[in-house]
Amino acid sequence: GADIDYRNCQGSSAISIVLYSRGGAENTSDLIRLLLSWGASFLSGSELWCSKSACVYAARNDNNHEIADLVDSELGGRRCEIVNLSPRPELNGKTCVADEYLPDSNQYKVTLEARSKDV
Repeated sequence: GADIDYRNCQGSSAISIVLYSRGGAENTSDLIRLLLSWGASFLSGSELWCSKSACVYAARNDNNHEIADLVDSELGGRRCEIVNLSPRPELNGKTCVADEYLPDSNQYKVTLEARSKDV
C-alpha cells in the first residue's frame, strides 16, 4: 500500500499540501476527509507548517471552519471502532468514520463504513 504520511522534497505531508494549496479546490474537504480516514497524521518538531495546529490555522484562514473543527478534534475524520454504545449495542464492534464532533454531548456523528449510513 501507499505511505499516506510520505513527504515531498520540501518536507510537506499530503494533508498540509492540500490545506495550504491556494488553488481554491472545491474538493478540499473531501480530500482532507479521505486522508484522515486513511490514517494521515500530523508532523511535529522542525516541520511546524505540518503540525496539527498549523493545519487548523490554515483551514480557519481559508474560512473552512468545518475542516478546522474536524482536524482539531481528537478523532475527527478517523476510522474507528464503536465500543460501549449501550443505546445501540448492535453497533458495538462496527467500523465507522468519525465525521463531526458534537461538543454539547461529547460524542461524534459517525458514518458506518459498511453502509454509508450516518449514526
